[in-house]
Amino acid sequence: MNRLLALLLIALCFNFSLGAQKQRRRTRRKPAKPPAARPIPTPVINDGWLPFTSGPGRFTVLLPGTPTDKTETVESEPGPYTTHLYRLRDQGKVYLIAWVEYDPQFKFHGQSELEANRDWFVRDMNATLMNTRSLRVDEYQALEFRADTAENTYFSRVYIVGRRPYQIAIGYPKGEDDPVTVNKFFNSFKVRLN
Repeated sequence: MNRLLALLLIALCFNFSLGAQKQRRRTRRKPAKPPAARPIPTPVINDGWLPFTSGPGRFTVLLPGTPTDKTETVESEPGPYTTHLYRLRDQGKVYLIAWVEYDPQFKFHGQSELEANRDWFVRDMNATLMNTRSLRVDEYQALEFRADTAENTYFSRVYIVGRRPYQIAIGYPKGEDDPVTVNKFFNSFKVRLN
């Protein structure tokens, strides 16, 4: 069975490369076009996504609609903190953007804060952490992860920008993977320090 599968894959690759060679030959016969100008980014995307900006949150992100806003202040032993959550449901997907404003006396450490936010999210969603990785996004320390529930898949990034942790997440039904939408949402998220 494995040999048959391997032979089938080799045959498919061979046919694909032959098709690509034929295509290349046809392409070479066409007159050369002058190089295209570099595209200029525009704030409105032609697929209906629009920029959403939070002045107090100091961020901009592309979304397929306008999110709702929820703010809550929590008293804690190290000091009070205020959470801000923006949420949007659209075509079976849920988009989340959250950030926290800490009391100046509240002390936290970058990596442990990222991990704590990840773990709280996974626990609150009653999910299982599938993978996680540390990275830098726009010069900010970040943690990216995937968590699954029985019905849904969630991709999320947690950032530390100054004294604020930010989290963005997208969730959708299991088996309906949409990496183009996930990447568009993640890559459009921009935070400014002031």
